[in-house]
Amino acid sequence: MAEMHSSKHQPAHFTARLADWFVTLTCWTWFTLGFICCFSLPYAYAAFLAKDSETATQKLNSLFFRVLFAILRVTAPSHRLDIPPEIEAIRSSVIVCNHLSYLDPLLLIRTFPRHRTIVKTRFFSLPIFGQVITRAGYIPASGEGHFARFMLQQLETMPSFLRSGGNLFVFPEGTRNRGEKAATFHPGALKIARLCQAPIYIVHIENTEVLFPPGKFLFNSRRKNTITLRVVDRIQPDYQNAPPSVTELEKQVLEAYNQGSP
Repeated sequence: MAEMHSSKHQPAHFTARLADWFVTLTCWTWFTLGFICCFSLPYAYAAFLAKDSETATQKLNSLFFRVLFAILRVTAPSHRLDIPPEIEAIRSSVIVCNHLSYLDPLLLIRTFPRHRTIVKTRFFSLPIFGQVITRAGYIPASGEGHFARFMLQQLETMPSFLRSGGNLFVFPEGTRNRGEKAATFHPGALKIARLCQAPIYIVHIENTEVLFPPGKFLFNSRRKNTITLRVVDRIQPDYQNAPPSVTELEKQVLEAYNQGSP
């Protein structure tokens, strides 16, 4: 009886794995052939001919990942995406967000056409990808070696970038967190918020790790799931009359950040 029960589940398991492979390979096809066939010329235009290369590149990045999530909506329909209008309307802010899956930064790029973020420094040396994130104005995580001047340039333009409606989003712990509360995190983004007198949004991502589990190659395509973004808190200090210290800002943000954790 146990053997019969096991054999009944084998076709269903095979079908599920086949669906996962189909979704995964479709997404990777978009990352490669989609980029080459559909986006290489627009990126070249943004790099060499656009009046504002950075903004054009950021918007192309956002569009590229909008298409990716549209592909996921079609190929993995049991997964839904729930992004409230209040989040898509955020402008001129520093956004502090938790990090569960490699999908998280792609989701935020998709959501905010004008954006900057902090990226691991080694990625800037990669062929093509390094050029794209450089053109987009992303910030290296460390200013070592020849990245020091580039980082300084990006930080110097941050006030005007935020005033013009752009957002800086960061994952303050610097790596994926499996849902545990944060003990501490890097205060760099809070220094930027204080310097630029920008509001700080604490945003919580839920369930991206269900679709794309950490450490796995295949998407988990058939599980019923809703990926959500929600605002946990908005911190708007009185920068003019009572500017908080970075330590005070960190305390407020950390409290709200942990409040958003399960």
